[in-house]
Amino acid sequence: MVSRKKWLLSISLVLILICGVASAEKITLWTWYGAELGEVLKDMIKNDFTAKTGIDVEIVLVPVEDINNKLLLAYLGGDAPDVVELYSNQAVELGVRNALVNLNTMPKIKNITSQMNPMLLPAISYKSALFALPGEVNWTWTYYRTDIFKDLGLGVPETWDDIRAASTKLRARNMDTYYYYQGDGPIVGKLLPLVFQRKSDIYKNDGTASNLDSIENIAAFKELTALHKEYKLALDDPSFTTFASGQTPLQILQNWYYHGFEITSPQINGKWDITLFPGTKQKDGSLDRTNTGKMLVWSMVSSTKKKEAAWKLLEWLSSTEFVTNFIQTSHKLHKNRLFFANINALDNAPFPQEKMHIARESLATFRMQTAVIGGHVANRYIEFAFNKAVVEKADPETVIKQAAKESTDEIQRKLKEFDKYIKDL
Repeated sequence: MVSRKKWLLSISLVLILICGVASAEKITLWTWYGAELGEVLKDMIKNDFTAKTGIDVEIVLVPVEDINNKLLLAYLGGDAPDVVELYSNQAVELGVRNALVNLNTMPKIKNITSQMNPMLLPAISYKSALFALPGEVNWTWTYYRTDIFKDLGLGVPETWDDIRAASTKLRARNMDTYYYYQGDGPIVGKLLPLVFQRKSDIYKNDGTASNLDSIENIAAFKELTALHKEYKLALDDPSFTTFASGQTPLQILQNWYYHGFEITSPQINGKWDITLFPGTKQKDGSLDRTNTGKMLVWSMVSSTKKKEAAWKLLEWLSSTEFVTNFIQTSHKLHKNRLFFANINALDNAPFPQEKMHIARESLATFRMQTAVIGGHVANRYIEFAFNKAVVEKADPETVIKQAAKESTDEIQRKLKEFDKYIKDL
């Protein structure tokens, strides 16, 4: 009799366990983090998030360049993930099309966004809607060969005047200066800081037209084209090779190059340094060093039937605890030096402590391009204008004014196309 009771009890426990496993909530995450970063993410989700919440997460690797189109197709076909990792410039147009959840409707959203640099949010917001949470960030700063600068009597390049002076001296010795934005719209990425440092933006405040023909933006465009036409900044450069050889000892690049130089060029360790992005002097004598870069973001897909579980994952991915563990683990295992938007986690970043003040100020002055409907397409007119001014030697003011008109036309077309969605925001 006792044996029968034990047997029934064992069967009951097994059934309870089976039912518990069967009823465990499961959501799907699309991410571009693959290889070693993907393994770190997978392990952390399993051993921390799932262990604490009981929410299972299926992780699907999707190359970042394919995510936009694949997500739309999956959304229309009813097979979309619950949470997706995107580039920031993809979030608003997907969100306005109702493919992403407005996260401003979620509980405690202000607790999360208060831990971010507020200048990052306009890139993923439209009107009152917020369509993503900032994740990994790649701002821009300046790399220079200290040994070569010392030999030439050059100081730390802090302003654009310093960049021009250094470039002139380097050119006299057949050496180059390189300014590069790695990401979608490389010319726009190079122009934006010069615009921001003039307290302007490339779109009107209401997002209905281009602002490229403003006095400030024409001046910014002229300065950018002059850097290449008059001061001969390289239009293309194999950065890792030329920085190591000393051919291009002054380079303005994103923060991930720091790790790249460490790994690819150990022979010049101790012979190079970083400083903040070049600044523009203001009327009051201060120096505006606003920089830009690119940003990965986390979004919730609107078709999810597990909104509460998806939101818990987004909260966790944005938390100081996750970010700290992710960047430190990836550095410990693979020597990566990653930065995220979470301000509280910045001091925990695996970065030389004597350089952390540069990282802190870079994040504080990091600003993303404001999102407007049609802006992603309108940006190409800036690329066209740059090529006309620098390659074809056209008048920069004439071509940027033409770009302003073409950009406005593009934005107006897109606003009409998206009207049925925008009026519901």
